[in-house]
Amino acid sequence: MEKPTLFYNRGTEMKRKVKIVVLFVMLAALVLSGCATRIRFEAPRTPNLDTTGIQRIAVVPFTTTAGGGANQVAQELTSEVTSRLQATNAFTLVSHDTVRAVQARGGSIEPYVDALFRGRVTHYAARTTSQQVQQQYRRSDGTTGTRMLTVHTREVEVAFEYYFARARDGSMIGPIRRTGRTSASCGGGGTGNLPAESALAMGIVRNQLNLFYRDVAPHTIVLTRTMEREPDRALRPMMNAADARRQAGDYLGAREAYVAIWESHRSIAAAINAAILYEATGDLEGGIFFIAQVFEATRAPQVNHKLAQLNREAAYVLGLEAFDGVQDPVERVASHAIGEISSVLPGTPRLWIHTTTDIALVNDVIDNMASTFLGAGFTIVDRQMIDLILAEQNLHLDGAVADSDFLSIGNLAGANTVVVVGLTGTGAARRLQVRVLDIETATVRMQSGTGVAWRL
Repeated sequence: MEKPTLFYNRGTEMKRKVKIVVLFVMLAALVLSGCATRIRFEAPRTPNLDTTGIQRIAVVPFTTTAGGGANQVAQELTSEVTSRLQATNAFTLVSHDTVRAVQARGGSIEPYVDALFRGRVTHYAARTTSQQVQQQYRRSDGTTGTRMLTVHTREVEVAFEYYFARARDGSMIGPIRRTGRTSASCGGGGTGNLPAESALAMGIVRNQLNLFYRDVAPHTIVLTRTMEREPDRALRPMMNAADARRQAGDYLGAREAYVAIWESHRSIAAAINAAILYEATGDLEGGIFFIAQVFEATRAPQVNHKLAQLNREAAYVLGLEAFDGVQDPVERVASHAIGEISSVLPGTPRLWIHTTTDIALVNDVIDNMASTFLGAGFTIVDRQMIDLILAEQNLHLDGAVADSDFLSIGNLAGANTVVVVGLTGTGAARRLQVRVLDIETATVRMQSGTGVAWRL
């Protein structure tokens, strides 16, 4: 018998093979992700509002121009934020009656409070509607029928804002704005079965204030980090042994084991895992110093990503130092500046810090910066080297200096980043000015703002 001729479409066959490959890759990714080890640990965070140096506060009753039920919402907000401010344990609350009495006789409130906490209801809306809807039901004989049902719905929307006003000069810290809406429905009966407008409004307020503590006070959050999987099968037994120590709670022993694997076999996965454990054990400076060396040796993108991540975490820690007590202006501004600068630095920073003024306050800030950056393992270009380059190039840095000059001189000095520090304004408006220039890309990486965090 003659064998039948088989015909097939090569495009269809190719598509079938592609589908098989895609499914295999998806399955492999699923298996690998399922094997990924995640660890969780707490990390410090600064508040969203710069409450540095604010310890004594008085809560001013919330105001409103929205009318209607907004007045009751304002009263409830005043009570709610007072309780939540007390719960942070970050402030000493002073009665607003005391502050009001001082203001009534024209006195200064600075001896009594560092700031006032103010807020207002900016929007309030509530409406109740009814509509007829068809409802199917089952009769006693098993058949179904249709009937009309009245459904009542109550909707409430609330918007409010809050901020701190410094006792010193009334300057505002904030505001934080919140908006929420909710509704409730019932079928049959009357609108009396619906929750009261005030109950719905307070539900909105409590929901919007769930993370209030993050706005006003230092706090901790839980971070999750995923440990790297070693691609080299020959190294996996050593990696597994290191992870077994971590699972047993010996984070320091596991960290040192991963460091040893990196040093002996140049495993990037081991280096990143070591950096994660540096972070989990609270040794951010050690982690930054270690992973910066790894990046210098490998230039691997994932190592650079980890280094940037550790630098961001270090910025939070530096910022929190301002909340350990009332700092003098130099310490407070230096801590803020260091945190902002750290967040934009390259993987292996080589810094030239230059000031455009010779004022003692600014020099003190720079000394604080240099000390902190050196402690973190960063390279700081020596001033004498800059002076030598200026002499050789017959250049001067007096008066206005173009960015191109900073970039050229910094490049000759072996820096990859220039931090230019100056001062602007007078009295209560005096602020530190900071600009970070990236020499390799010739771009401005950071420019300080005009907020109170920069005030000297």
